[in-house]
Amino acid sequence: MEARHPGVMVMTNCKQMKLAILSILLTATAHCLAEPAAYSFATPERKLTFPADHGNHPDFKIEWWYITGHLFNEAQDRFGFESTFFRIATRPGTEKTNSLFNDDQIYMAHMAVSDLKSKQFYHEERFNREGWNAWSKTGDLDVRNGSWSLKRRPDGVLELAGSIQSRCSFSLELTPEKPHVIFGENGVSRKGNSETAASYYITWPRLKAEGTMALHGKNHTVKGSAWMDHEISSSQLEEDQTGWDWVSVQFDDGRELMAYMLRLKSGGYSPWSKMVWIDREGKLTHQSKGSFEWQPGGDWKSEITGAVYPISPEFTAIDPASGEKRTFLVQPLMKKQEMTGKLAGVPYWEGACDVIEKSTGQTVGRAYLELAGYVDGLSERLR
Repeated sequence: MEARHPGVMVMTNCKQMKLAILSILLTATAHCLAEPAAYSFATPERKLTFPADHGNHPDFKIEWWYITGHLFNEAQDRFGFESTFFRIATRPGTEKTNSLFNDDQIYMAHMAVSDLKSKQFYHEERFNREGWNAWSKTGDLDVRNGSWSLKRRPDGVLELAGSIQSRCSFSLELTPEKPHVIFGENGVSRKGNSETAASYYITWPRLKAEGTMALHGKNHTVKGSAWMDHEISSSQLEEDQTGWDWVSVQFDDGRELMAYMLRLKSGGYSPWSKMVWIDREGKLTHQSKGSFEWQPGGDWKSEITGAVYPISPEFTAIDPASGEKRTFLVQPLMKKQEMTGKLAGVPYWEGACDVIEKSTGQTVGRAYLELAGYVDGLSERLR
């Protein structure tokens, strides 16, 4: 192994790393099958309280803090960015050891920047055991993986620090422009018929982003907007679900929209797919699969993984503000925005997009689109 970043060890033998990760994930699955009732599951009876529930939940199997956004520099050059911190429990229970490293909790993290002027996509993955350089704390948001970190200050501002090898680094302050929301009925986001196929799904749908970015040695002052998800679960998908198409939209009129389409092995989408509108005051309007349409399109094939991603879908829904049916095109700002999954073996497409009103051809918002499970199904990993 060699040290690529302070506090982060990267295996030079990629096959060795994949075998190590596979061993850990198989161990986690074995423990889960042996003690299926030991992990906690999302239920309406557990009421979330804040800021404590912005922190970690070690009694759940998997948890992630996910930020995407659109940034502009002084010259109005545009960048997209993604920052995701994952916590994965390998066995039930929350008892800690005194070791500098703890294999009860595994931390993955992904960083990506889309340089939309040069059409370059930069990304990096990290994988660490819990210890002095990788953690997520209880009681409030404070998560780290090597030199990457995300922390909530007492004044409510989020501080995000990230980098991508030696090519890019950024430091951002993310200020909520409206309160966080909790998706799902009765505080639980259901993903299937089983009551355990569910999550707590907390989102800041609009964050003001300000900070600095260094790209190829050039420093930029950047401003823009971001979206943050925090999901907590022990069993996200059911056996017949292979992955999802997910989008977050920030409309220019001050509203937002989130939708996820859960794909089935037999083809089509699960009836548990969902769309949620967020009005200017943060009020939610949930729409089930039968009340909106999702049409995949714009296939792009990855030269690295061979996956074919529908990177330009359309969706049609009733706008709760007007009661009128509207159709939107999610238009990627560049095609090559794939996280190739070289470490954990879970590739997915995650990209900066514009949102186009089909009836007028006008841009009405910005979006991030995620397409997961197009190489290997995710149900075995997330249930």
